[in-house]
Amino acid sequence: MGPVKKFASTASLLVVLVAATVVPAASAEPPPAPTPPVACAGLVQQLSDTLKTVIAKLTGVPPAPSATAAPLGEVLGLLGALQGAKCLPTPAVGAAGAVPVAHQASEQCLSNSLGVLAATFGVLSAVVPGAPAVADVPALLKQLSALLKNLGDALKTCGLPEPSGGLPTVPA
Repeated sequence: MGPVKKFASTASLLVVLVAATVVPAASAEPPPAPTPPVACAGLVQQLSDTLKTVIAKLTGVPPAPSATAAPLGEVLGLLGALQGAKCLPTPAVGAAGAVPVAHQASEQCLSNSLGVLAATFGVLSAVVPGAPAVADVPALLKQLSALLKNLGDALKTCGLPEPSGGLPTVPA
């Protein structure tokens, strides 16, 4: 057997071996994304239900903005519980960065989570007893809509389930 035939035989054998190993690896399904802890679904549902209470108090006749302070405090507590259960990332306090959570795929998750916290504090600061001005209900409803949008974005980017029936909405 001449050198050209040896090379042709060896080359064709290598092509077959490479094809046998690369093709199955390329067509293999990627591993499934990690799922959030089981407690997340229940906490998200509680959060949604509490936000429905806030909306009801602001859209009632007459609106009762001061009555939303307690449920908004519960919203903050539930956001803390979501962080404690590793459903939402915990913001960094030092230079080390945010505490990573396996099922959260992007930095956008942290950004959206912080947006939810900021929006909640924004609404709460206008209704807490001793607030510097009388609460402007249309402005509060606009802030609450922004909070709900941030929450919806956070649920998506953080890999969390939607509550049954979806997130509440602010009536137009």
